[in-house]
Amino acid sequence: MEELEFKIDGPRLKEGVPIPLAVAALSNFQSILDKTYLVATDSKRITAKEREKFYLRATEFKQGSLLTYFEIVLQGVQLGLPLVSSYGPQNIWDLTKDTFSFLKTVCGAVKEGKEPHYEFNNNGDVSLSLGDEHHHYHGPVFQIGQLALPSYQELAHLIGSNKLTEIAAGSRWSENRDIYLGANDKEAFDIPTKIHKETTELRCEVFDFNKYKNAGKLSVAIAGQEIPQGEYNFSIFGSQDNVDYIYSMLKPEVVLYCLVEEAASPFGGVEVVKLHVTGVGS
Repeated sequence: MEELEFKIDGPRLKEGVPIPLAVAALSNFQSILDKTYLVATDSKRITAKEREKFYLRATEFKQGSLLTYFEIVLQGVQLGLPLVSSYGPQNIWDLTKDTFSFLKTVCGAVKEGKEPHYEFNNNGDVSLSLGDEHHHYHGPVFQIGQLALPSYQELAHLIGSNKLTEIAAGSRWSENRDIYLGANDKEAFDIPTKIHKETTELRCEVFDFNKYKNAGKLSVAIAGQEIPQGEYNFSIFGSQDNVDYIYSMLKPEVVLYCLVEEAASPFGGVEVVKLHVTGVGS
């Protein structure tokens, strides 16, 4: 495939490239392509062995803005996608740029109050309806989008006053970029949330707690509650003593009272973003 470029630009780069900013941008960009690779190979995570097979290889760096020419290295890979006999770097890039377009479209629509509706076809492709607007994508794009959204959010958050004004990627020889985030795209992938006014009682297990941040993670195993089964982030609401929460980790099950923060999911329905715990049951 043709050589690609990744570029970041903005006021912070006028007198040189801050290493933490460059590392954050490149790391999130690699993470985005990693999600494409994971779906394409039906893998769960990037192991050290997998990293030998798939990575981005920079061929040149340019000063001024941070401009990186790179190649997608893909070698000795067993593909997990059905009906695919051969796959290469160009396919990985095509899925990545389609996922960017998909997420930019659906996240923007959700922020405008539009509800996404999906139809999954027998051939694995997916149709997205946003009111009278319709889009069609290859099936893996939906799965990649679910995995890659946090990385796109982190990448976009690097944009801001006195930081970056442009993040772009695409063919080295084309003026049109496949992935482009401009000065107004800092919150392009952020979804507004709302917190319920009523307190919810929840039977769960607290398996992680940070006493310095007064936050942790819990697991809901019992079905039929207001909160679906799964793992959730939580934080202590207000200035409560955290001792009860530390002791709660010793119990296989605890009752917590919490305010639910949720958001309309770009992938359909509503999802719990975070739980704000107001107290521990006796």
